[in-house]
Amino acid sequence: MPRLRLWWQEISIPQRLLIASALAYGGVFTLLVAYGRPGLGIGEGFFVPVILAAAATSAPEGVLAGLGALFLYELGIHHGSGLAWADFEHAPALTRFASYAAAGALVGFLAQRFRRMLAQSLFVLDDLIEIAHARLEDAEQHSAASRAASLD
Repeated sequence: MPRLRLWWQEISIPQRLLIASALAYGGVFTLLVAYGRPGLGIGEGFFVPVILAAAATSAPEGVLAGLGALFLYELGIHHGSGLAWADFEHAPALTRFASYAAAGALVGFLAQRFRRMLAQSLFVLDDLIEIAHARLEDAEQHSAASRAASLD
C-alpha cells in the first residue's frame, strides 16, 4: 500500500484527471452495455469523463473527448446490432455530439485560461517578492548606516 501511495503522489494532477476520465469512460460504457435502454439517461454520464479530460488538457482535446464519448455511446447502444456510419448521421447523435463537444470545449478553454492566469499571477508574485527583498536590503543598509553615524 505505501508503494501505491508513493506512485500516486508522483503523478501530476492532469495525469490523475486523465486516469479518472479513462476509468469513468469505462464505467459509463459498462453501465450502458449492461443496463442501457431509452429513458434511463445513462449516456449523460459521459459528460463526467469529457469534463475530466478537458480539465486536464485544453479545448481541442475536450472536443476529441466529446467525440470519443459519442463513439462509446453509439457503440454501447448498438452493441447487439453492430455500428454503422449512418448511426452518426441521425439527429440524436448529432445533438449528443454537439453537447459533449461543447462541454469539452468550454471546460478545456476555461481550464487552459485558468492555468495561464495562475502562471501569470505567479510571475507577478515572484516580481513582488524580489521588490520587497530589495527594499528590505535597502532598509537594512540604511539602518546600519544610521547606527554607524550615531556611534561616531
